Amino acid sequence: MDYIGELSALLAAAVWAMATWIYGQFSHHFSALQLNIVKGVVASLMMVLVMPAVVTFPETIESTHLIVLAVSGVIGIAIGDSAYFASLKRIGANKTLLLESLAPPLSGILALVFLGSVLPIQSWFGVLITTIAVAFVILQPHADSQTQTSWSGVGFGLLASVCQASGVVISHYALVAGDVPPLLGAFIRLVVGVLAVMMVILVVERQPFRQIKHHFSQLTQRAFLTLLLAIFVGTFLALWLQQSALKYANPAVAQTIIATSPLFMLVICVFKGEKVTAKSLIGTLAAVAGISLFFLK
Repeated sequence: MDYIGELSALLAAAVWAMATWIYGQFSHHFSALQLNIVKGVVASLMMVLVMPAVVTFPETIESTHLIVLAVSGVIGIAIGDSAYFASLKRIGANKTLLLESLAPPLSGILALVFLGSVLPIQSWFGVLITTIAVAFVILQPHADSQTQTSWSGVGFGLLASVCQASGVVISHYALVAGDVPPLLGAFIRLVVGVLAVMMVILVVERQPFRQIKHHFSQLTQRAFLTLLLAIFVGTFLALWLQQSALKYANPAVAQTIIATSPLFMLVICVFKGEKVTAKSLIGTLAAVAGISLFFLK
């Protein structure tokens, strides 16, 4: 399994695209914070059930690495996923996922600012191409006036991308330096992130847990099972695969592959019989090309 990291990243891209489309069906049932809590609690329980069978627990984990994973969970899951769901509710699955493709270039910029890593010239071309491609798709008019671009949705999508980039850089350090098993690292990040969201939601929403219970009671059995599928695929599997990719592959390569999710989303749209415009196809391919250029040596 010489390419376990790369294969994990490719599978993560595929399952994340699938889950994004499914989550989009529930973005109007729950608020962004509520949906983040629901998927986090359920996915954490799934991980607890699976970990004893698949994880070799280390004898000790340094407190520094635990803190790093916790911080990564707050940034990437509490803030990032909440912003992601808020964007999903406002601008839909396709555009939200495309904005996520900005995460790899953003991580390069963060490395330049905070670590002093100098980017080669072709990487800056990658940043430019990716940014223009994303803007090209995001700004194109839609035939349905009710689904025109929401600038708040774009803002939340950009925030999610920044948090994704930051969380990945921080998480990679803990996974490698602390030799933390990927599923355990995913579990720590998820639990801390969900706890942070629970504390925030009590302040910003009125009786949020009663509302969550009410929303669940309104779901049909089919809708409930579909939501469980989205959580299993999009949080349990995707987070586990992402952490595996970050541990066993170069983080730049892993992020590049994961950022191909928009291509899988186009495939899903075709299978669902949805119309994919030429502009969306061109913009998505250009964004992926820009990301690849960003990491060329």
